[in-house]
Amino acid sequence: MINRLATMALGSRFPTLVTALLALALVALPGRALPQQSLTLANGDQLTGQLKAVDAGNWIFTYQGQAITIPADQVQAFAAPERIGIRLGDTTIVVATVEPAADGLLLGLEDGSTLLVQPADFGAVGSADDLKALEPIVIGLYSPFLKFWKFLGSAGGTIQRGNTDETNFSFSLDLSRETKKDRTEFTTLFTTTKEYDNEGNVTSTEPKLIVSLGTDIFLVPGRFFTGVTMRWQHDPDKDIQFRQTYSAGLGYQFVQNDNTSLFISLGAGGRFDNLTTGVQNTSTPILDTAAGFRQRAGPVLFKASFSYNPSLEQFSEFELIDSYEIAITAIEGLTFKTTLLHEYNNPPPSGDEKNDLTITFQLGWALGAK
Repeated sequence: MINRLATMALGSRFPTLVTALLALALVALPGRALPQQSLTLANGDQLTGQLKAVDAGNWIFTYQGQAITIPADQVQAFAAPERIGIRLGDTTIVVATVEPAADGLLLGLEDGSTLLVQPADFGAVGSADDLKALEPIVIGLYSPFLKFWKFLGSAGGTIQRGNTDETNFSFSLDLSRETKKDRTEFTTLFTTTKEYDNEGNVTSTEPKLIVSLGTDIFLVPGRFFTGVTMRWQHDPDKDIQFRQTYSAGLGYQFVQNDNTSLFISLGAGGRFDNLTTGVQNTSTPILDTAAGFRQRAGPVLFKASFSYNPSLEQFSEFELIDSYEIAITAIEGLTFKTTLLHEYNNPPPSGDEKNDLTITFQLGWALGAK
């Protein structure tokens, strides 16, 4: 019948109109709907929809267009009339239909055999045609290496106030990793400053460099060991040829999820200065107090950090560093980032100003984990 209508359309005086109407009619024909699954709760409620995922002992079931999270111990019965992929608690992956049984769930396997399991035995579910996606990811200390890392390289302009009052070029490189077991952040900020003679001519260009590395290892949920915190700084305008700060300690994580992170830490370490004038080499034991906050809202990421490092020998001698960053990631990883970095030194090296403010406006590219 469809072929006859198509032949008539091609031979008519209005082939374009008739063909378009025919195509519209074909599109309007109902397509193959996803097979419905049913789920019965412990309180007797029955839901019809799709089991989308199983995560940390919870079933995520789509019912009337809404995703509902249900603890596995609240699932009394479940039926999937068409085959689905299932990863069980012992990491076995099977393709099976599911039907309720008197004392659990009965899996109908591909070879014709059956397997009785409990709802809590479900570790993950997915398509029967993509079993590789169900393979468990074993998160160890810094493994898998590539899955959780994020890279952001950006460049742009910088405004510096304090010991330097200029507007120049800046470049930054950020590497970060965050899992439930560990967290690492590596940042590099490179800016340029210029020296002028009495006639306003540039006589030299001095680079400023700040490199920081921090890594946390979670001992139990909510508590972590700050294994390594290091900061290296080269700042000729503050007579700092090279400043090194090292510390270690313990921290408490108030909130940690994909969108929000809030923590504090307390530790101890040392600060080592190689200055260009005055007493050139100094070392100071320090107390390291720090806090960090991260909030993601769609493509917008806000980060704030605070570090207060007083000398253990004299608390009136300290370094205070606070930083605020907003990064907006557009399509394909294109990212606009602006950062405000405030540094306060008491006393400042060689009697310079105590406050230094650096504001950057950069455009960059983000790769890796979301």
